[in-house]
Amino acid sequence: MVERKLSTKKYLIAFVLTIIIFCGGILVGSLLENAQLKDAKQITLNEKVNLQSLQLQQSYMESGLADCKTLNKILETNIDELTKKMGIVIDYEKQSFFNEDEFNLQLRDYFLTEIQFLLTSQEIDKTCAKDSIKVIYFYDESAADTQGQILDYLKKVFGSEVLVFSFNSGFNQEPMINVLLTSYKIEKFPAVVVDDQVFQGHTSVEVLMKTICNEINDIKGEMPKKCQTLFKNYK
Repeated sequence: MVERKLSTKKYLIAFVLTIIIFCGGILVGSLLENAQLKDAKQITLNEKVNLQSLQLQQSYMESGLADCKTLNKILETNIDELTKKMGIVIDYEKQSFFNEDEFNLQLRDYFLTEIQFLLTSQEIDKTCAKDSIKVIYFYDESAADTQGQILDYLKKVFGSEVLVFSFNSGFNQEPMINVLLTSYKIEKFPAVVVDDQVFQGHTSVEVLMKTICNEINDIKGEMPKKCQTLFKNYK
């Protein structure tokens, strides 16, 4: 009888400890996710402020208070930073359990900011001499492909001459992404737009490199030496 009471007490203690550990795990997970959400909001706010600053500098172009070289450099820096930070926000959203709706809202805000950067870059091209090639990348998060790695490589090769804007084609929470897909008549993924040239499905590094080189040639009036070297390597 005594042994049975001790056994029951032991199971009760084990049960209580399990509940405490379980609740503690939920509490820690919730605190961690709230910290990530706060970080995501701060990242989005920073990028929106950068965008506002760039747009104001663009508006000062006509009065001579800002120059094209500085403006294009700031644009490149902001886009590169935006791309790096986007990966963090997307990872947070994938890990979310308690605040999924709020993370989706942050992603919407983030993609909208990126679209505004894209439109601003196109406006800057009208004010200043075109300085870079705009590449828009629509990826399918549910499918594995190496298109993003190819674009990362081309970005390293061409540096400031190429600006890359990436969008999740399946993020239906933001209608503007579908507007972009419709405007470029894109139905197959991954898809890459190099200025106004649209490539649907996986596109090789050779094809994209040749397209970018030809676009740079149109802007500068001569084929860059790096393109001549790259063409030799991919013959």
